[in-house]
Amino acid sequence: MIDHVWLLTDATTGDLSYVKHGKEGDEPNWKLIGPFAYTQPEAAASAAKNPRFFPEGVEADLSLVRIEASAFVQAIFNGFPPSNTDVFMLDDGIFPLTNAGADWVDEALGHPIWTPLFDGSGTGLDWLGRVLKQIATRLSMNMETVQAIGTINAAAEDDAAEVDQTQVLVMKHVGVAIIPEPETIALERDHGFLLSPAAQFWLHTTGMAMFGLPELEIRNIPCWWVQSGCAELMTWAAYALDHGISEGDELQVDAPVAVTLKVVESDDVTWETKGMGCLRLEVGTVTLLQGHVRHEGGGSKMVH
Repeated sequence: MIDHVWLLTDATTGDLSYVKHGKEGDEPNWKLIGPFAYTQPEAAASAAKNPRFFPEGVEADLSLVRIEASAFVQAIFNGFPPSNTDVFMLDDGIFPLTNAGADWVDEALGHPIWTPLFDGSGTGLDWLGRVLKQIATRLSMNMETVQAIGTINAAAEDDAAEVDQTQVLVMKHVGVAIIPEPETIALERDHGFLLSPAAQFWLHTTGMAMFGLPELEIRNIPCWWVQSGCAELMTWAAYALDHGISEGDELQVDAPVAVTLKVVESDDVTWETKGMGCLRLEVGTVTLLQGHVRHEGGGSKMVH
């Protein structure tokens, strides 16, 4: 599955790139086209140097921005800004976002593909599903993932529903793998392996890739903290679905001890071999609030 897409942006403002395009002499009916997205950075870089659709004589100073594929799919549900965008592009595909956009794409392609899918109000009947299926194919993403993204997006209007829905999705699709660290010595027994009490474990999620997100991992967890570590990973998995987690982020854990987690890219070759992304959560700072208490009346003052 493709984790990210690259979009063309204005090099000066950083805004997504859009152009008006249509037949010469018919400028009032030109349609707003954009954003221009690509699944490969090389193709995006080439398009930035040789932009398509720009009217003759118009020079463009374009740069690239990388976004997560799941965020791109979510934008299809919401509509790309500005709200009157009619058509967007992914690689060599042209896709409508409005009834007017459907007419334009059909005319550009020379076939009545999209217009018949819209009803008279322009809200569309089957067009969104058809668009999403084609986008999913280009992103090597299954439709279950796309539908899950849509469900999260719909729930975002209600904070409580968002939390509940996210937890359901995580519980249903995400698990945690518990693996002894490579240096751990294990003695085989009849029903498993006997590990030293000093054993440490590698914990990582399984299933985040389904949502177009990187997996999450924590390394070197002592055996007596494995259960807590699994719960922590599941909590951050839900957070990633709602808000996203990226390399360089700092995550705050408030209780019972204030901890800052640094998000770094995993250097484990396992992920490269699988062709998947993974972010590692590492402890950055630990803050312990202090207070002074004098024990037993005249006892010495101690810091707690």
